[in-house]
Amino acid sequence: MSFKTLRNLVVVTVVILGTGYLRMPVEQRFTEDLREKKAIPPPIRKEVWGQMGQTSLAGVLGGLRTLIASSMNLASQTQFEEKDWYELKKRYGIITALDPYNEFYWDHGGWHLAYNAASWARSNDQLSPRKRRLLEREFLEQGDAFYRQGIALNPDNPRLWMNIGRLWSNPHKRPDLPRAAKAFEEAAKHDNLFYQRTYLYVLARIPGREIEAYDYAQKLLIENPSRHLSRTTFRCILFCLATNPNLPKQALEIRLGELFVSKQQAYQDLYNFRALSQEKGYYTGKLDEVLETLIKELRIPDHLNPFKAGAKPRIFEKDFEKALNQPLDLFLKSPFESN
Repeated sequence: MSFKTLRNLVVVTVVILGTGYLRMPVEQRFTEDLREKKAIPPPIRKEVWGQMGQTSLAGVLGGLRTLIASSMNLASQTQFEEKDWYELKKRYGIITALDPYNEFYWDHGGWHLAYNAASWARSNDQLSPRKRRLLEREFLEQGDAFYRQGIALNPDNPRLWMNIGRLWSNPHKRPDLPRAAKAFEEAAKHDNLFYQRTYLYVLARIPGREIEAYDYAQKLLIENPSRHLSRTTFRCILFCLATNPNLPKQALEIRLGELFVSKQQAYQDLYNFRALSQEKGYYTGKLDEVLETLIKELRIPDHLNPFKAGAKPRIFEKDFEKALNQPLDLFLKSPFESN
């Protein structure tokens, strides 16, 4: 090779390397911008690379990340059937690394850990009671952590926060209502009316947070009165919270006639809510006093009186109308005072 040819090769190599060096920061900024906009997925973590098989690696290098993730999700049914929970968790770690912006994988992986694996541990009679409790708690925490990993990559998706809230408010798991409330509060920040009411409903079940719940209910009432007041549970919770004797003096008073169109409707809804509160632990305030007053005013028969033995567990409108057979007692001139 002549000196001239060698010199030209060196010059070309230097130019290519120099151009690449100068372009690198620009391309990196462009790539990061695309990642922020979720146009391209984030880089795969080092530990995930080590867990991938040859087929997965080939697919990733070939730009088939979402296809490989879908295939692995289908194949994970084997680990589910074999109750191989640790392998299943590892699989979903890879799946979500491949397709991190797909809510379904975060939802499904967390569900497997927090529900399927935790339930398996709780009912596994081959383990000691202590081991069952520890293993169940481990899977519950793993499910919670998995949802939170999804939230870190998908902060604008409130449904994963709702999953965490449902997990810790589930009576068949290990309920932790303050923890559930924190998750529901995060979901409620996304201005979804259902998520907002869900947060309120959990607050109304936590002893010591009744005033906080009342303040939040007032906020919802001011922001969207018609939509929230259309929900019977919301009306009943709001009314019961309003009867709290520890409310500050400046708290807005709520009268029964402002939430219900008639005393009959108030009685029916509050009767049913009383049964619901016994099941879920809602704050009831002066609910029993109000019901006793309405029982006298409406001449309620014993089978619809919750304080009598043999009363119906729930009142339906047709049953109530038959039992009373009297004109509606409307809240028109003097609404029934709640306190």
